[in-house]
Amino acid sequence: MENLPAYVRERFLAGEHVMRHHTGLWNGIWSDMFIETTFMRYGHGPGGIIGITLKESALKRWALSLHICSHLIQDIKCTRNIEEESAHVSTHAEESSARVKADSADRQNIQKKI
Repeated sequence: MENLPAYVRERFLAGEHVMRHHTGLWNGIWSDMFIETTFMRYGHGPGGIIGITLKESALKRWALSLHICSHLIQDIKCTRNIEEESAHVSTHAEESSARVKADSADRQNIQKKI
C-alpha cells in the first residue's frame, strides 16, 4: 500500500475500492461479491430468470442483458428522483440507542446467570 501512487492511495482510502448496492458507510463489498449479489437479486426478483426457465439460451440472453437493464432501472429512478431508503445511513446499526440498550440488558442477564 505504501508503494501505491498518491492518487491511487487517496482513492483507496476514500473507499473507492468497494462497491455498494445502497449508499452508506457500512455496506461496501468487493466487486466479485457485488456482481454475484446483483445477479442473485435480479435473478430472484420480479422479472428474474429463477423459476421461469432453465433453457441455456434464455439464461444467456437474460445474463447478458442484465447490465443494460440495471442501468435503465437506475436512470429511471434518477429521473423520477427516487431515493433509496438507506441513502442517508451514516451510523452502524450497532451504534443505535436501541441496540446499545439491548446489549446492556444482555450483559446484565449473562451476569445474573453466571
